[in-house]
Amino acid sequence: MKHQLTMLAAALLVAGCNNSGGGSDSSTPTYSVSGKVTAQAAKGNETVCADLNGDFICGSGEPSTAASNGQFTITSTDKSILSAPLVVNLDTGVTSKSSYSSTNVKSTSTNAFLVAPGQQKTTGNEINAITTLVASQVAGGLSLDNAIKAVKAQLLVLGLPATDNLLSEGSNNEYMTLESNILSIISAVDKTTPDYSLTIFSQNLQDYKDILLSDAPSEEDLQHVVDDLDNSSEAVVPNDTGVTTYFTDGGDNTVASLDYPGQDADFGFDATDNGFKFVKLDANGQALAADATEWSCVKDERTELIWESKKNDASSPQHFDRLFAYQLTGKFEPYIEDLKLAGCQSAGDKICTTEQYVEYLNANKVCGISDWRLPTFNEYYDLIDFGETEKDVDGLVYGLTHAFFPLQSKASYLEAGTVWTSTKSFTDYSDYAMSGAEYRTFVQTLGSSRGTVSTVEIYSDKVASDNYDSYQMPIRLVAKGSKK
Repeated sequence: MKHQLTMLAAALLVAGCNNSGGGSDSSTPTYSVSGKVTAQAAKGNETVCADLNGDFICGSGEPSTAASNGQFTITSTDKSILSAPLVVNLDTGVTSKSSYSSTNVKSTSTNAFLVAPGQQKTTGNEINAITTLVASQVAGGLSLDNAIKAVKAQLLVLGLPATDNLLSEGSNNEYMTLESNILSIISAVDKTTPDYSLTIFSQNLQDYKDILLSDAPSEEDLQHVVDDLDNSSEAVVPNDTGVTTYFTDGGDNTVASLDYPGQDADFGFDATDNGFKFVKLDANGQALAADATEWSCVKDERTELIWESKKNDASSPQHFDRLFAYQLTGKFEPYIEDLKLAGCQSAGDKICTTEQYVEYLNANKVCGISDWRLPTFNEYYDLIDFGETEKDVDGLVYGLTHAFFPLQSKASYLEAGTVWTSTKSFTDYSDYAMSGAEYRTFVQTLGSSRGTVSTVEIYSDKVASDNYDSYQMPIRLVAKGSKK
C-alpha cells in the first residue's frame, strides 16, 4: 500500500543478503525486532506482528510472536521487519462490533489494535496509543520526524503533555483516557482499510477533542467519530506505488531478483493489478477507449475519484501552469500580493483564487459534474505513480501516470508538480506562524524527488502588504462523480 513515504523508500530496496564473507557458512541471516507493548489496556500476552505491507493488519504470512508480560521479539529472515510498522492485536472485551458502528462487520473477540511506526530499531520499540497516532501520520505520507511533530502539536492543543520523545512516553498515565477512547473507536471502525481510517483520525484529533478527553463519552458521541471515519474511507481502496519492476545489480528488471527479495513489486496491486486503474472520460463523463487522444477527465476506478484533465491553452483557466491564490470563504481570504501574481491578471479574467476556480468548473459542469473540489493531501499523494519512467523536456520524470495525465505543472516555485490541496498542515511550526497566516503541506510530484513533502507558510488578507508575496499554486480538482 502506498500511504507511507518511509515505507516506500524502504520497499524499493529491502532484502537480507546472503553471507558472502568468504567462509563456508552460507546460512540465511536472520533479523529481530524487540520491544514492549506499553498500552495500559494490554494484558501482556497479545500477538504482535511486523506489518510488512503497512496496512495495519497482521496478515497470515507476516512474522509474528506472542508477547510475554508485554515483552516481544519478532525474528525473521526478511530484513524489512526492521522498517515495518509493528502491530499488536488487542481484545477490548467487546465481543462484537460496537452498537455505535455504522457498518456491519463480523463479530470478533480481537477487535482492536495498536501500532508503532517502523524505526529501524532492533530493540526498545514501544507500542501504545501515542505510537499509533505517529504511525498513522507516517501512513499519511509524513516522515517519522514530521509525524512526531504533528502528533505533538495536536496533543498540546488537546491540553495533554507532549515532547519530542513521544515514542517512549505513551505509557504516561495522563494518556489513559485518550488511549481508552482511541481503542473504543478503533474497535468499531470498518477494518477494510484501517490504515486509511486512522490516517484521517490522526490528522484531525482537535475536531474530536471533547470526545477524546471524556471519561465516559456517550455512544452517540463515539458514533459521530466512527461514522466520520467510515464515511471518509468508504469505497476508497488506495492505489499502490506503481512500481512493478525490481532492482538488480544490472539495473531495473521485470523479473524478481533472488539476491534482493521482498521488493515493492511483490506486494499489493503492483503485483496483481498494475498499481493503477484509470479510464479516460469525454466531456460528458462517458468512458473512452484507452487509446483515445482527447479526453476531459480521468476516472480512478480503484478510488472512484474523478480528476480533471488540464489544457495546453494559456487563455483557459484550466491551463496546466495557471497559478491561483488560496481562498476559503469566511476562514481564509487571499493575500493581496498573491492575488497580484495569480494567472487571472495576465489572462484578464476574474478566476484568481481556488474557490473561484472551483466555481468555474462546477458552473461549466466539466465532464457533467458539478461537485468539483480541491483534493485532500492524501488523495493527491495517492495519485503519484512511482513507477512512471516518462520524462518531460527538462528531463524530469513525471509523477502522475503520463499516459493519462500528460500535462503536469511546473509553474510553482515551491517544488515541481505541487498543487493546492484542502489539507491544512498541523505541525509545531504553526505555533510560529505570522498572525493571519497558516502552514500548509505540499507534495512534489515531478523529478527524482517525487513524493517529497514540504510545509510552507501562506498569508491571508489579515497580513499587511509589504510588496512580497507568499505562495501561488497550480490546481487540479477532483470529484466523486455525482452528476446534477
